[in-house]
Amino acid sequence: MLADIPQSKWGSGTGRQVILKGDFDKIEDAVVEAFDLTYCPNLEWVDATQVKIPATADCPARVMLCGFPCPVHRGLFVDGGLSDGKYRANSSDVVMDFDTAAQFWGNEKANQWYCVYGIAGDSDATFTLKAMPVMRYSSQASQVITLRNNANSSNIGYGFTTNELQNAKLLVLSGTSKGRIRTITANNNDNGTGGTITYSGSALTMTQGDWLIVLPNTNFRYLGMILNDASSNIVRFWKEGNRVNWNVPIDICSGAIDGFTAQDLALKVPITARRLFGLATAASGYDVKVAISYDGTNMAQVFHVYPPSVDFKGVRGSVPFDCGILDGNKIYVDNENTANQVIKAVGWEE
Repeated sequence: MLADIPQSKWGSGTGRQVILKGDFDKIEDAVVEAFDLTYCPNLEWVDATQVKIPATADCPARVMLCGFPCPVHRGLFVDGGLSDGKYRANSSDVVMDFDTAAQFWGNEKANQWYCVYGIAGDSDATFTLKAMPVMRYSSQASQVITLRNNANSSNIGYGFTTNELQNAKLLVLSGTSKGRIRTITANNNDNGTGGTITYSGSALTMTQGDWLIVLPNTNFRYLGMILNDASSNIVRFWKEGNRVNWNVPIDICSGAIDGFTAQDLALKVPITARRLFGLATAASGYDVKVAISYDGTNMAQVFHVYPPSVDFKGVRGSVPFDCGILDGNKIYVDNENTANQVIKAVGWEE
């Protein structure tokens, strides 16, 4: 199987080596087995501080440590040369807990997305979970990036240990340099508003608010995104494959919107989301109206629902929708200046 190749004699020998029948059996099994590892195990919400990968001895959690989803090609992964691409398997639940400092990088932050990685050493047969904060760009000088918070409202420091990210990789997730990787040479330990990361190589072209992630300097695999809310509680979610649903929808915008207006989805769905699953609602007998544009000018989708005569679940009318998400995690919406409208994020697809 994949965990058994290449066998030790291949790596330690020199010149031509004999390949035995048993070796071909393992190669055949590995080729077939690879199709069983296309998806990663499902990440589950446990409580306000914990998520887990469920596993039992009969249904182990097996994961190929192939890196992070490629931001420019759906279904492909990038590892920055840091991960071995082999799989590990756990036969019991694997937990990530914000009450355990060793299980995430930096200090816990509110209103913050965290990427949950499965990580393992070269000789490990199993994997553990560790959370990396998803970051945004504020500015740079001499390839020293100052970090921005997820809401893009102020600068932030994550309280990393000095230079603990050294030799890890920086992957840009949006903007002009989307898909570019740079080696991290230093980071500071600021825990306030002055967090910085220094990188080598040619300078990146970035704009305030562009998203980025750190690829850890170990064998790793992206397993999902979690949102730590304003109260530092993990927002409850349900994940199945590449689709994630919020347990309770999160408001995107409300009230009258006159003309296509960009809506930042920063704290509604993660930067890894490719499609938004939403709900348009209205109260007080108003029509439900929402138009979606991908360029801020032309309509791509429109939803218009006449209200029923009575309220149901606190609204007079509602309609579900889904749409693509633009680079930088935004959409354009318009409701022709109609009052009493609320657009909610129900979930997303990666």
